[in-house]
Amino acid sequence: MSGERWELGSEFHWMGVPGEPCLPWPKQAVWFALGRQAVAELAADLKAQSIWLPEYFCHDVAEAWRASFKVRLYRDDPRRPEPDFKSIQAGPRDVVLAVNYFGVREGKPWAAWRRKHDCVLLEDHSHDPLSPWALKSRADFAFASVRKTMPVPDGALLWSPLHLPLLPAPSGGDWTGSALKLAAMIWKTDFLAGKSSPDLKTAFREMQASGEERLEKSAASALSPWSEKFLAAGVPSAWRSRRRENTRRLIDKLDGWKTAQPLFRDWPADAVPFAAVLVFPSQSVRDDFRAYLTSRNVYCPVHWEAPGAAGEEVRELASCVLTIPTDQRYSLDDMERVADILKAK
Repeated sequence: MSGERWELGSEFHWMGVPGEPCLPWPKQAVWFALGRQAVAELAADLKAQSIWLPEYFCHDVAEAWRASFKVRLYRDDPRRPEPDFKSIQAGPRDVVLAVNYFGVREGKPWAAWRRKHDCVLLEDHSHDPLSPWALKSRADFAFASVRKTMPVPDGALLWSPLHLPLLPAPSGGDWTGSALKLAAMIWKTDFLAGKSSPDLKTAFREMQASGEERLEKSAASALSPWSEKFLAAGVPSAWRSRRRENTRRLIDKLDGWKTAQPLFRDWPADAVPFAAVLVFPSQSVRDDFRAYLTSRNVYCPVHWEAPGAAGEEVRELASCVLTIPTDQRYSLDDMERVADILKAK
């Protein structure tokens, strides 16, 4: 990553409109501003009785759905090769959400389970919208919050791998939150380029927070015009390659480091991991390293904090994981720099 200020992680900055070869999105998709909106609208359209979520999932999103639907939990987390399918007692009008954690799972176990059960299977491919599982899915429906992997302030697509009827895309909406986040992205680009305004970072962080709050509180909205134009061409293939290569380089550079272990070391062919995820021996060690990395301008999220309703194993894992961003903003040299920072503590 070039520029006078080096940092890694946190939200995307403005990267310019991609002009390189792109891979297309799934066909006949309906676009929303947010993934949580797409799922809520789908569940309402299906008159779903319950939404079954894995115990290991984003708590904020689950709470948003809980306001409108009965949410039930089943046992699953990214250490498992597949869920505990016996913990899913779904009926015909229930939606069961399958999650491709960090883009490194395969869909075969879910496909085999679905053939024997009468429910609505919905897959979450936010961590790799173009994974082999996503592209070959046989689920009823699938969605991806693409702002997790693409530098846009809003954007989520909903599609049916089985070509079932989809609800119409929303028209219009309140794009104030998205506009604030787009402005923050542009200002962050200036900050990383070395612009000297002393309050520049404070300003764009405030816009990020305010924009996110407005987005989360908004009703179902169409994709903003600026995100629509940016996403129209698809996903730059070079960006996917960069993320895959960066993740591999960081994991390899940390080989032999005893303080934390990678949550995963390998992934299916043609899949692209969302990031490198480290598992520390305890929450106190994880939190200490997270603070240390922040002091060196490496900003790492936690995917995800576990709610109290989750099982003990899930809560224990959630307290010890740390996600190290490896996306298209960064180079192999950046990955080696992060590895050196980790090893230096």
